Amino acid sequence: MELPIPKKVQKLWDVWNLRGSVLLSLFLQVFLICFASCRQRSKNGFLLIVIWSAYLLADWIAAVAIGLITKSQGETCDHPKGNPDIYAFWASFLLLHLGGPDSITSFALEDNEFWIRHLFGLFLQVLGAFYSFFLTLPKNKLWPPTMLVFVVGIIKYTERTRAFYLASLDRFGVTALPKPDPGPDYKETAAIHSSMRSIHVPTRAGIMYIESAKLSVKGAPLKDLKEIQLLQEAYRLFEIFKGLIVGFFVSDGDRKSSRHSFLEADFRNAFRVVEYEFSFLYQVLHTKALVARGYILRPLCFTFIMGALIFFCLVEKHGFGKFEIGLTYALLVAAIILDSISLIKLAFSDWTLFVLDESWTNYIPKLFWERHRWSRLVFQYDMVSYCLDKHWRFPKLYKFARLLHATDFLDKIKIMWYSSSENVTEVLEEFIFEELKRKSTNARSLEDAMEACKQRGESALLGLDPSSYIKLKWSVGEHQYAESLVLWHLATEICWLELHKNSSQQISGDKKVCKILSDYMFYLLLMQPTMLSSVLGGNWYVILQDTCAEAQRYFQKNSISKNDLKSFEKLIKEKPKFRPAAVKGVESKSVFFDACILAQQLRNLEDKQWKLMSQVWMELVAHAAINCRPIIHAQQPSKGGELFSFIWLLMYHFGLGTNFSEQQEIAGTNMVAVKY
Repeated sequence: MELPIPKKVQKLWDVWNLRGSVLLSLFLQVFLICFASCRQRSKNGFLLIVIWSAYLLADWIAAVAIGLITKSQGETCDHPKGNPDIYAFWASFLLLHLGGPDSITSFALEDNEFWIRHLFGLFLQVLGAFYSFFLTLPKNKLWPPTMLVFVVGIIKYTERTRAFYLASLDRFGVTALPKPDPGPDYKETAAIHSSMRSIHVPTRAGIMYIESAKLSVKGAPLKDLKEIQLLQEAYRLFEIFKGLIVGFFVSDGDRKSSRHSFLEADFRNAFRVVEYEFSFLYQVLHTKALVARGYILRPLCFTFIMGALIFFCLVEKHGFGKFEIGLTYALLVAAIILDSISLIKLAFSDWTLFVLDESWTNYIPKLFWERHRWSRLVFQYDMVSYCLDKHWRFPKLYKFARLLHATDFLDKIKIMWYSSSENVTEVLEEFIFEELKRKSTNARSLEDAMEACKQRGESALLGLDPSSYIKLKWSVGEHQYAESLVLWHLATEICWLELHKNSSQQISGDKKVCKILSDYMFYLLLMQPTMLSSVLGGNWYVILQDTCAEAQRYFQKNSISKNDLKSFEKLIKEKPKFRPAAVKGVESKSVFFDACILAQQLRNLEDKQWKLMSQVWMELVAHAAINCRPIIHAQQPSKGGELFSFIWLLMYHFGLGTNFSEQQEIAGTNMVAVKY
């Protein structure tokens, strides 16, 4: 049974299916090379979805177009649908498109793991393009430019497949390993040792350690380095610490070197170095940076495309349609322009700049140094808004979503709609840097560093007087991490509402930092729980939903509205006399009234209140960041970056972490003769 499709529609499809596919493939290549790199600096959800869609569609449409060309070339009819010579020429361009732009090879880390699939696709698509070209021989007038572009297409597609392979976790882990070191020859050293046994040689008790002596690439403190030196230092540290992504350990010598360097740094240069490191990571995992850097075939590819354009201009075009000629010119000119853009981006990329001598930096515009390598944004959302916006403005939509079991998806859309964002200011960066520096100063040994990573508020509370510490330690000591996070977030919200109600001026300093960290962690809890999964525990969602349910009930009883600040007066003045567990039992995991108690106790600290709260929040963030799986941190640079991941890497640079190995002993410290 044939489908009732009008003949005009069929004819239109027969004429434009291939042309439209080639045009769409060209448009997608232009879009990706212009906007794909924006995802490193933007957290705009719509932009990420558009780039993701273009990335998926680009491969699909190019492969379909090659299939259409092969199909049309194989047809044996008296009236061909188009000129086979120019179609074979297009197939070579589509192979080039499958190679993709330099600015994006993979959209997510998982794409790199399928490098074998892409290798198989390389063979199939090259075979298809060559088959369509072979069918036009020996009468093909365009065989020289077709061959030139065909070679370029193979090179580009091979580059992309190799980039997938190098970015796969197995291969990435191999590059993080040090060179094999068998040590000194055993028989030679044993002979030397035997000859020295009869000679009394005074020895110094103790163990000798191998340490890295460098403070930086220039031997100067981090705070005194110029921009090019910071980039070079970032690359050195990237090579040392990139093994963390795949679970490798960093030597204690490198830990001490990095710790000493960052303890003497200022917050601006420290954050700049980490920003460069994540930029290197992004380019290794998601672009052709490694395969294109210093690659001699790049100018060769450009020359081949220029040669193809010149030959096409000179060839006799009798028998070619006007549209086919125009589209071919568009493909050639676009290929030259896009390749030129790629060469310029490569020339001014971090992978090229870090090898330059300082004398060359004067010739590079400041724009390339000052540009941001991440979004510098943190999303914000709070529990009060989450509870008052629970059913959004479309209750009927929620009822329909329940039938489809899609309420969680609708909740995420609501949070994305109502959430806000804050810039990562220098005030926030300085606060984070100083708090981590304080932790690192007190953690001289590996044991101290691991103990510091376990703290989630206790260290900050110990800075109080004994009576205040005793009153507040329950908020972190008697609860799991998820309970403490929700508890402190609600208490912070209550204190913030009171502060906002009594102050008409702009709030800054510790108060603003505390609010930003609190709302940021609550947003991560709702939208990216995988980042906190290592510390949340199994019942974190029960704690959240029970607390939200009790908060909603309280807001409804007291007619609290999000747009009426005065309606929060009852919540601000709430003073529970008893702990909820003593009154209600332990069936409900809600910490709503616990938060009211904590807010009241925090008010009693007066001038110390916000300083303490910001320090507790910093410990809560640091504890979650250092325990987050490293592979999750590696996923963030392609999504605009996360402050959470910056804190993780800063902690390791400060010598705070769990993946440090013990010092290595030098041979000869404990020689014992073996008896047989």
